[in-house]
Amino acid sequence: MVCTLIFTASYRQMLCIDGSFNCCSGYAQLRRELKESLTSDWFVPFNGYKYKVTSGTHSWTDARHECRKMGADLATAGARSSETLKAIWNKYSIARASWVGLNDINKEHKYVWVDGRQGVNIPWAPNEPNQAGGNEDCVNLWAHARLNDGECSEKFRGLCEKKI
Repeated sequence: MVCTLIFTASYRQMLCIDGSFNCCSGYAQLRRELKESLTSDWFVPFNGYKYKVTSGTHSWTDARHECRKMGADLATAGARSSETLKAIWNKYSIARASWVGLNDINKEHKYVWVDGRQGVNIPWAPNEPNQAGGNEDCVNLWAHARLNDGECSEKFRGLCEKKI
């Protein structure tokens, strides 16, 4: 089966020529993401989510609160993907860290994402997590689009993520 996608000149309309549910639902998601990328001030890396960093620096908890005020949360899905982290890193030219939705606050070395998923296959920076500060329970996007553990009270921007 072949799905055909037709873009109109203004990209405001996409037509799915096939009629199958799988074909059209995939194109419907692509259409939503294209529209968001053209009309929103959020970054859309075409993974089903959009991203924005908070305007100021905050502790991990306060950064999460700022994201929630925007109808989002600290990044989870995008932070689990090395490719998406690289795209976000390049888009925002992050010179300092940004908080993501991963922590081991409840149990040391047992990382959990704020969406409830267990922290496995985490794209850590070399030699991380290292507990260098002694009580590094929250995770941030760090150098070269990799993740780093840090003290939750440190002040960084929050990397917010919202489903499209």
